[in-house]
Amino acid sequence: MKAPVLELSPNRVRRNYCGGILLDQIEGRKSCADGSQPEDWLASTTPAINPGMPAVPNEGLGRVSVNGKNLFLPDLFGEHGEYYLGTDHMRREGANLGFLAKILDSGMRLQTQAHPTKEFARKHMNSPWGKLECYVILGIRPGFPGGIRLGFQNAPTRDEWRDILLSQDFPRMDACFEMIPVHPGDVWLVPGGMVHALGAGLLLLEVMEPSDLVVRCEFERDGAIVPPEARFMGRDLEFCLDIFDYTARSVKEIESLCRMAPHTISSSSAHEEELLLARKRTECFSVRRLVVRRPFRWQPGPDCARLAVVTEGRGVLNAEGRRIPVAFGSRFLTAAQGGEIAIEPQDGRPLVICWCQSSP
Repeated sequence: MKAPVLELSPNRVRRNYCGGILLDQIEGRKSCADGSQPEDWLASTTPAINPGMPAVPNEGLGRVSVNGKNLFLPDLFGEHGEYYLGTDHMRREGANLGFLAKILDSGMRLQTQAHPTKEFARKHMNSPWGKLECYVILGIRPGFPGGIRLGFQNAPTRDEWRDILLSQDFPRMDACFEMIPVHPGDVWLVPGGMVHALGAGLLLLEVMEPSDLVVRCEFERDGAIVPPEARFMGRDLEFCLDIFDYTARSVKEIESLCRMAPHTISSSSAHEEELLLARKRTECFSVRRLVVRRPFRWQPGPDCARLAVVTEGRGVLNAEGRRIPVAFGSRFLTAAQGGEIAIEPQDGRPLVICWCQSSP
């Protein structure tokens, strides 16, 4: 039941917004359309929470096939955790990946929302995790401007925000924000408590603390209804109002605070590795980008698993005699104790891999 590289099958999850046509295309479906499964959860050990929707057993949990046997990842990690996740990780986190990563394809602007900080979740929600997030923008659909809401530019008071949410006064809500432009390759950090909304037409890798805690501020948008059970995490509005950061920040201030500046941490004639987001900023995970121009041997990390997504190019991974073709949208997990992987880019173009890990 051990494999140095786990190829990850699609793991589509229902949400209260529309999207996913690009995920259909990545999967090679014959009929592609936006729908109610706009997210693919990667190597997830975090169950999805969809209050108000019909229950789907084990929704959100990743599944893999190893040596012909289909397993949920928590079960695989429970059996071979040290091999896949590493000894230190198992001691620290147990058989959980330690973060949640998704490929997200938005066909509409998402509902304005916020997530609790880790401190708030631990103090008030009996949860070890809040939901700090990171966005790596992979693409923007043609004809869409590409933007996000992030933080209050024109901040309401707590009482004003309560009134806006209770009345669902969208003009007043919209007036609290200025759309912030984003571009392919951008990396954005969204701290817990910061109100936000992804714009329409974005394809991104989203990495976050391993929870599904969200306060939704818009109960209907573009025909997508958020049922009452899914609005306030099973609590009431007064409880949720304490989650929001009511600080007013200009677009320039938000860019300075939340737009990450990648920097190169290693390079050669064959590769370049960039740190996109350091673990010290998240206390949970780091995110990196590997650009491979010529055949390159990828050494295992410091006793940890790597969750990887191919974001540009085509190539082949060679691991313990297996040749694994990869292309845009391919996703895989490398085992902590699985040894080095030989990477061969193809078609004369670089192969670009974004990856994340829970260790420093």
